[in-house]
Amino acid sequence: MNKLLMIVCAGVGFSTLFTSCDKSRGDNTGVEYAPDMYYDKGYEPFKELDSNKYNRFGSNMREPVKGTIAQNKLDYFYHLDNNGNGYEASATQVTYPENFDFDFAKGKRLYGIYCSPCHGAEGKNDGSVFQRVSDIKPAWPNYQDEYIKTLAVGKIYHVLVYGKNNMGSHASVLTPDERWQVIAYVQELSGVGYKATKATEESTELSVID
Repeated sequence: MNKLLMIVCAGVGFSTLFTSCDKSRGDNTGVEYAPDMYYDKGYEPFKELDSNKYNRFGSNMREPVKGTIAQNKLDYFYHLDNNGNGYEASATQVTYPENFDFDFAKGKRLYGIYCSPCHGAEGKNDGSVFQRVSDIKPAWPNYQDEYIKTLAVGKIYHVLVYGKNNMGSHASVLTPDERWQVIAYVQELSGVGYKATKATEESTELSVID
């Protein structure tokens, strides 16, 4: 009986092996166990399907209406300088929002998530990324450097939105308010302080009005 059982099992095993190696089926994988685990019933937003004839390129997600802005993603607008450079133009045209309320704890938390891996917890450019890849460090040594202390907040904001050199854009992960929270915290680390910069901006605005 045991010998017969072994022969039957061996026969089933060989049959399964040879059947699975059949090249005549092409791309047909045969019987699939739990196909719902392999094929989504719902549409993936960024997937393109030939059957989707209503959206551009057959994609499932439609592009936003031209001229609209996603909620909480309202950005800044400014005129480019004579050389078409937005970075330089942002220095004088982008300032702290009038109703901006700096939350130190929030700024520190966001900085810890998005900035400290490169720039370090105290802005010393000693984060884990720069420790491993030192050749991508910025030219300035730390946030306490005169370059950062005198850097216009508009330029910092511009870099957060568009990126600069080895630093990529953070526009997709930080809302406009969160960007300002990070900038204010960076100014705290630099020693200049958010309040000092805000006071300077307000005095400049008053002098212009006068």
